[in-house]
Amino acid sequence: MMTGKFCAPDVVTFTTMISGLLNVGRTQEALGLLHHVMPEKGFSPNVITYNAVLRGLLKHKQAREAMELFNFMVSDGVAADSTTYTIIIDGLCDSDQIEEAKRFWDEVIWPSKIHDNFVYAAIIKGICHSGKFDEACHFLYELVDAGVSPNIYSYNIVIDAACKLGLKKEAYEVVKEMRRNGLAPDSVTWRILDKLHGNARKQFCAEDSTLQFVNGP
Repeated sequence: MMTGKFCAPDVVTFTTMISGLLNVGRTQEALGLLHHVMPEKGFSPNVITYNAVLRGLLKHKQAREAMELFNFMVSDGVAADSTTYTIIIDGLCDSDQIEEAKRFWDEVIWPSKIHDNFVYAAIIKGICHSGKFDEACHFLYELVDAGVSPNIYSYNIVIDAACKLGLKKEAYEVVKEMRRNGLAPDSVTWRILDKLHGNARKQFCAEDSTLQFVNGP
């Protein structure tokens, strides 16, 4: 392609090559294509290219390199989109950098006004996975207070976290809040809640069996 034997490569071609290299862990070669080969051939990476690189770096737990690339992208005049922010939040949370993810939300994402349900779900999921259920609820309700309308997926994430912690009352409080904000539980919501009751039944049966064993027939 470079020598003109086939049709000339374009930005999509380079983005595909970079993604492939990152998928198999060849990070330096991917970055070499991004920073050197593309400019030498007269191509400027777009936001889709940068998103692919960010996803690859964060997949391999290279959060510092990913944040450096994000800063380079912005300084290069390429505007981030909601996919960019979702990738970064997901990656930081998966790397156990929840505080960095929250800082990035406060200082970059929220002021940008470029955020959607995928971004909300990513940070709510990260907070829940860090074991901070109350904080996840607070974040969700803060969004509503700020005029944002998170979709049911964000609520289901919080309800699921409550159920996994055995917080039956709190789970139903989130359902009530969801209804107040104009959303009805869907099939996923009911499956999550049914799992909560199933776990409660299993725990009761286990405790009852233990009690019978201790007290005898």
